[in-house]
Amino acid sequence: MVRLTPSRLLCAAMLLCTFVLVSFITNLLYGPRGYELLEQPQPDSRPLAAEAPYVPYGETCSPFKAGVMDEVAIVLKMGAAEVSMQLPAYLARLGRCNQDFLLFSDRKAEYNGLQIHDALANLRPEYRYNNQDFDVYDAIQRADNSDEKTREGWKLDKYKFLPMMELTRHLRPKSRWFVFIELDTYVNWDNMHRFLVNFDPKTPYYFGSPVWPRKKPVFAHGGSGFILSSAALDKLMARGRMFAENKYLPGTHLFGKDMKKECCGDEVLASVLKASGITIRGYWPMFNGEKPITARFGREQWCEAILTLHHLGADDFAGLERWESSSRRTPSKPLTFEELFSYIEPSLRNRIEDWTNMSEDVTHRGGHAGKSFDACSAVCIKDHKCVQFEHSGDTCRLSHDIRLGHHKAAEGGKRWTSGWVMERIEAFKASHSPCNGAHFVHANP
Repeated sequence: MVRLTPSRLLCAAMLLCTFVLVSFITNLLYGPRGYELLEQPQPDSRPLAAEAPYVPYGETCSPFKAGVMDEVAIVLKMGAAEVSMQLPAYLARLGRCNQDFLLFSDRKAEYNGLQIHDALANLRPEYRYNNQDFDVYDAIQRADNSDEKTREGWKLDKYKFLPMMELTRHLRPKSRWFVFIELDTYVNWDNMHRFLVNFDPKTPYYFGSPVWPRKKPVFAHGGSGFILSSAALDKLMARGRMFAENKYLPGTHLFGKDMKKECCGDEVLASVLKASGITIRGYWPMFNGEKPITARFGREQWCEAILTLHHLGADDFAGLERWESSSRRTPSKPLTFEELFSYIEPSLRNRIEDWTNMSEDVTHRGGHAGKSFDACSAVCIKDHKCVQFEHSGDTCRLSHDIRLGHHKAAEGGKRWTSGWVMERIEAFKASHSPCNGAHFVHANP
């Protein structure tokens, strides 16, 4: 019989504590993320208070018509060439909602009565000296038709972020929230309002889809859209006074950063925000860097609410708008990936030639799996997590999430052929639907 001595009891207690701690950390790092439900008012619970107007979700421009977005500034960043090439179509879709737009480019202009501000106009000369990137800026200013001379305008994009912050606060001193987007960013404004009402803009907040660079602060991906509260922008402005020579002229400096050596403006913005005491609250997949045809549909995404999508072209916007206006089953409820899946589902097949469905979770090069489409299909069936696959050349790729993908033309003798395991997709839907509501995931980080 084992004798229970104090030392043995102590060891047992320590082992138990270690087990509990390891289990907690493992669940924290690798377990499912917690969530709340993105609530919406019921038809019979219309608020009587004037300060909380009823929002008829699902109707065109509903949060803007209700006045609940009056203190939200929508900041659009673009290049000079995009003003004539993409801005008209973007505003035709969204401008009818009477949003408060702030437009920034690398050249001052005007479109339909809207001022387009030059984000770089006030930068002090030392930031441009001996910097070939600003040769592009000078060429844009000289050009009569900016469309012809801005093929390298992308080089200026990273320089716009920091001056744009000061200019934004200067131009919108009374706004409480600032939503920064680009011309290929889709925003579900109903969900955006539902999201923002959970937070106090007097607290410094920085929201977006997180990117984890090595040895640098986590930052919000710019194209997926990001949000700053008025308190966050005010803290950033306070730090900017260390570098400004004239407090009445915003956008004159780059917060001490040598942008010539930096990769990306959204990454550097996060660094300056961190120095100001503000770190990101990541809300992926709600803020999302994909468009419907490239987005993943899996357990992590299925019941999550959608705030933004990225990389949409004119056809993507048009198709999504048609679906939202005529095919959404429950437009008054928050849009989720579960519902968006019905937009791409009719295009899924057992086999599509000259198509990549962007399978990338498991790759088999050479060997039996890469011999043919049928061999690749058989390997997918053996992997109980596999719901789709792609064969090209001698390579077979499998995916554990559903994606539609896009056409891909043959290259030489190499062709791409994609397939979906429709029975498993139906089984996934049956086990995960219906959702118990639109999930509002807990922040990470």
